[in-house]
Amino acid sequence: QQKLWIKLIVLLSNIKKIFFNDKDILNKEDLIEGNISSSSLLHFRRKMSLKKINNIYYFWNYDKDFKTLVSTMKFKDKKGLAVEISELIKEGIIFVLEKEKIDYIIPVPISKERKIERGFNQVEIILDELKLQYLEIKRIKNTKKMFQILEEKKRDENIKNSFCITTDADLNNRSILLFDDIVTTGSTLREIKKELQKVYSVKKIIVLTLAAAREIKVNKGEI
Repeated sequence: QQKLWIKLIVLLSNIKKIFFNDKDILNKEDLIEGNISSSSLLHFRRKMSLKKINNIYYFWNYDKDFKTLVSTMKFKDKKGLAVEISELIKEGIIFVLEKEKIDYIIPVPISKERKIERGFNQVEIILDELKLQYLEIKRIKNTKKMFQILEEKKRDENIKNSFCITTDADLNNRSILLFDDIVTTGSTLREIKKELQKVYSVKKIIVLTLAAAREIKVNKGEI
C-alpha cells in the first residue's frame, strides 16, 4: 500500500510537469530544465560558507531564502533540489569528514508517517547524491513539528525517546557525524546523541547541518 501511494505521487507529479511549467523558487521565472534557476543557484552559492560553533558545522543562516529552499524541497514535490544542494555542499562535507576523521555518518531520520507522506528523507537523498554511505537509525515516535514549539523544555519533551539505535556497526571509539538540514535549539540532535551514548562509548560526535537558526548561534550551543 505504501509503494502504491508513492507511485501515485510520482504519477501526479509527472502529469503536473506536462501541463504546467515549473517556477523558480525565488524569482518565479519559468524553468526550462533543472530544479532552480542559475541566478537563484548563484544566490545560494554566494550566501554559503562553512562555519562552526563548538561541534556544529553549518553552511547557511536559516533565513527566509533558505527556508524557501528547504521547504520547497520537502513539501512542494521538489525532491530533485537534492542534486543542486549536494553540488553546493560537496567540498564542505568532504572537508569536515577529513578534518574530523569521521568513521560513520548518521542522517537524522524522519518518522515513518512523514516518510510515507513525503516519500523521502531529504538528508538521506542528499547523501545519496553525494554517494556517501551512511548508517540508518529509526525514529519510533511521530512527534509534533519542532518549529511549532517555542519553549526549549517542551521541545526536549516532544523529542524524548523518539529514536532507536538499530545499526549492527560497532560505534565504540568511533567518530560520528550527525547530518541534518536545520538546527534550531539542537533538541533533536542532543536526543540522538544521548541514545547513541547509551549503547556505545563513541569517540566524538560532530554535527553537520545545512543551516543554523539564530537560537543555536545566540546560545553558542553544543550538541
